[in-house]
Amino acid sequence: MMETATYLGTDIAGMMQAARAEARRIMAANKGDMVSDHKAILDRLEAADLITDEEVETLLALYKLGYEAGEKKTDPQRAYFESREIYGTMAAGGKASPVALVVASAAVGSFEISVNPEGSTTVSIARVSYGSSLAGIGAGIGSLLGGPAGGVLGGAIGGLIGGIVDDKKGKK
Repeated sequence: MMETATYLGTDIAGMMQAARAEARRIMAANKGDMVSDHKAILDRLEAADLITDEEVETLLALYKLGYEAGEKKTDPQRAYFESREIYGTMAAGGKASPVALVVASAAVGSFEISVNPEGSTTVSIARVSYGSSLAGIGAGIGSLLGGPAGGVLGGAIGGLIGGIVDDKKGKK
């Protein structure tokens, strides 16, 4: 007989309810400040020992780059290349946690690169992109189910869902 660990609340409906409750708690605590919401998500990942304090700061900086580009406070193309450089430094450094890398990758992936009819390249990002935030939330949920490996998988799935949400919003 195979021994498997049982986790409370691992049914989809239960996880959806828990995620909604936690999202509402975070949003109420931060009074609509999206950057503070994201910081709270990252702090939860740090508390679970999935990312370091330094990674929290780096990931928050990545989120701010995307957020400000989406709010038209900075040039999306410049923000995209700066985000790619930060991610590249993390990945090449060899010390970043896998969860930090997946959340950083989702932040970079939140930018959309396209060619306009004239043939030039356009970089855009949704006004409020969900890729990075949902990667963080997914990592937190995944880690509850499968430790750091579950965090990586959950983060990747969350980032993908965030990209789909961004496309559905139609605000690129």
